[in-house]
Amino acid sequence: MQKLLKRTSQVERQAARRQRVYRGKNASDTRKLQQQQLKAANIARREVFVSARQAQREDWHLGPLAPRRDVGAKAETYGAVPVRMVEAVEKLDGKWKKWGIRQGDRVCVVGAKERERNKIGVVKEVTEKAESCKIKGINMISIATPEYMKTGSQPTPPVQTNEGPIPLSSVRLVTPLVDPFTGKTRDVIVNEIAMTNNRRYIANYIDPTTNSFHYIPWPAKEKPEFEDNNDDTLRIDVEKETWIPTLLRAPMPSGVIDELRNKFSKFRTRHEDSYIDMLEDFDRKSEKRQQELKWGGGTPRAMLTPVQELNRQRRMERLGVEEENGLTEDVLAAIGETMARRGKTLPAREEIEMETADTRMEDEAKGSPLEEAEMVEPDVMMEKDEKSG
Repeated sequence: MQKLLKRTSQVERQAARRQRVYRGKNASDTRKLQQQQLKAANIARREVFVSARQAQREDWHLGPLAPRRDVGAKAETYGAVPVRMVEAVEKLDGKWKKWGIRQGDRVCVVGAKERERNKIGVVKEVTEKAESCKIKGINMISIATPEYMKTGSQPTPPVQTNEGPIPLSSVRLVTPLVDPFTGKTRDVIVNEIAMTNNRRYIANYIDPTTNSFHYIPWPAKEKPEFEDNNDDTLRIDVEKETWIPTLLRAPMPSGVIDELRNKFSKFRTRHEDSYIDMLEDFDRKSEKRQQELKWGGGTPRAMLTPVQELNRQRRMERLGVEEENGLTEDVLAAIGETMARRGKTLPAREEIEMETADTRMEDEAKGSPLEEAEMVEPDVMMEKDEKSG
């Protein structure tokens, strides 16, 4: 089991290491390429906007003398911009700056390249990943209605007007501020916003009236209005309990987990009980074999000589290690049942010791064969000497 867990953790570390190397390799070159692509896309989009506005302005100035350009595929959408050119391009490096501007704030356009500079409006939408926003009534663009929007039952005009994205770096927050000299409240353009603990305040400015930072409140969120229809699902049907969890059964069949993940994946951390029992049994056998090799001097117990086995037992007795019995409790119980069925019982240890002591005393009383031979041998020798004499 430990090998399995070790293998899974090792595979996870290797995958994380490969991911770090992949992310860090040629990071600067990739970032430069992404910046170049983003810059090229912005330039192409700006050129499309400029050419479309020039065409509209030229047609308006020339009036009836304007050339017929609205022919062919652009008969109805001449001077409009495709939808894909209106959407803001997201930053590919994943690093976005927190500008402190949200939907509902009043902002002023201050960008030098913006055609509607110095105009104030309310933020309609903020795209943080692209660092851009849309302001109501500012930077209006004529957009060509795509074909998939014309398939509805209601008539759709071929050209629609909508707000275009403006970079957040080209807008500044407008907030009311009390003039400490006149005491009147007036709108002030905030050059830089600082944020801390989800609160925003004017950077590098101390309010003289409170002698602290001037915190700017977040705009209030508009509550969406929902209309009830006959086909809506009732709340009582939504809140009705259709399944009650219990400890007697799982929330889903066991086979669903194997369908959601790879059953033979290297990253798998959950296994079946039978597989875990098999690994734990293998670990126990391996540990027992290691113990046998340890007490046997590196040789399996089945291959030990009698002298090595004796040394092994003495070493274990000297260290106070008890040797495990090779027979399990189940085997011993089966042996006991068999002997009881046959009418035999195992002699107790005290009885065996008493029988051994009685046998030894009887042998001492009778005398050993060697002592009798020594006692008889002198008499026999004397009889032989007399006959020979």
